[in-house]
Amino acid sequence: MAKKLLICLALLLFSSQCLAVGSAEAINFAENTNHLLSGDESAVIFPVVRISHSRQEYWVVSIVSDESVTGFAPVLDASEMEIAKGDLARSRLIKTMHYMRLYSSLKDDFSKQGTWVFNNLDVEFFNSLSNELKNERVDLTTIESELDGYASLQAMSEDLKGQLTVMSSLVVGIADEMNDFKATEAKFFSDPDTNSLNNFIDNLDTVFASLKTFEAKRADYLGDLDKLKQGVAQTDLSVESKRSLNTLANVPQKMMEVSSRLNNAVNLQEKTDEALTNVLNQNSELVQDLDLRENRSVAWLRIYGFDEEILEETSKKNLNNVDSLSKLIEIVLNEQYLYQWEEQKEVLLLQESWSKARAYYENGSFDSAESFAKESKKHAVKIFKADLAEQEPVVNTDLLVTGAVLLIIAIIIIYALKNREKLSSLVSAPEEEEEGVPLYDWEK
Repeated sequence: MAKKLLICLALLLFSSQCLAVGSAEAINFAENTNHLLSGDESAVIFPVVRISHSRQEYWVVSIVSDESVTGFAPVLDASEMEIAKGDLARSRLIKTMHYMRLYSSLKDDFSKQGTWVFNNLDVEFFNSLSNELKNERVDLTTIESELDGYASLQAMSEDLKGQLTVMSSLVVGIADEMNDFKATEAKFFSDPDTNSLNNFIDNLDTVFASLKTFEAKRADYLGDLDKLKQGVAQTDLSVESKRSLNTLANVPQKMMEVSSRLNNAVNLQEKTDEALTNVLNQNSELVQDLDLRENRSVAWLRIYGFDEEILEETSKKNLNNVDSLSKLIEIVLNEQYLYQWEEQKEVLLLQESWSKARAYYENGSFDSAESFAKESKKHAVKIFKADLAEQEPVVNTDLLVTGAVLLIIAIIIIYALKNREKLSSLVSAPEEEEEGVPLYDWEK
């Protein structure tokens, strides 16, 4: 039974892997299949990881222009890819990826500058600092014993010892919280879930809050320690004793070195808080942007995208690669055929609807553009099916005129040949009369 269960689980896992798609396929789906991008925009997935939501996994594609994010498209990681449905799913997926993207960039920048505060070395530093604070209590005990007769200064020493105990415990907690956060971070960025974003942010804020608390305790301690030193300086102890006590009272080296780490933590918190604020403020706008991109995509596909019905109709007449509305209309409205189509009324309707479809698309009224594109397709297909009108034979009047002239010339030539004697007498000059007698009378 157990063996069968293991086999079933293995098959289930294998089938789920087969149904999954890669990041490149998700990008192609957003860019080409759905045509969600425009202009100089490009699509990337960063960080390259799937995000889970309601037991489904998504590739959240980032749409960028000039290295700035202009939109997001959560693509379902399945053989039948689709954009995440529902505003809630879209909102949470976009918010998660948006924050991950900004956080990753911040971490990269801080790491390059050597100011990232969640490395293993930082954890070791705080553990080491805790030990130094414990050792400092021993020095303060020595100082307290040397100040016999100075009750107020001994009380100050005792108070400082208490502060060191609190700080030592706090520093150990910071090291543990850093380790917990590092584990949370690794889990979140390897297997993110929209439900785990808030937990990730809470863990990060917990570390920052502890560091902030420690900085306040440290400032109080340094202030009170300075007062103790001033009190020792005003005692009647010898100069050598004062110098010795002052040396013992000096804070541990790591107590001073921690200052830079605390400053880095403050800067990092400002940046992560700013990133979260941007994510929250822009989330609704980015969800609406995705809706707009989908509307534009539908309109674009209606106008310029592949259309199986059009391809089928044009293939019947041996037209190759005419597989979209725009290509069909390019043929129908071509000047060569414009006035030869049987359905001339439909041609007029097509010209009007096609003009509106393109104008609305350019103006961003994508619902109207889609509507007029549908209407344009109806007219264009009807015109194309009806085909060109039967044309009457074309009479070439120039040839007719030329033929008539040649015919007349031929008739004249034939007539002239048949009546050349008569024509000759008409054109020849009369002979001179002899002795005043007319030639004609003479011949008689």
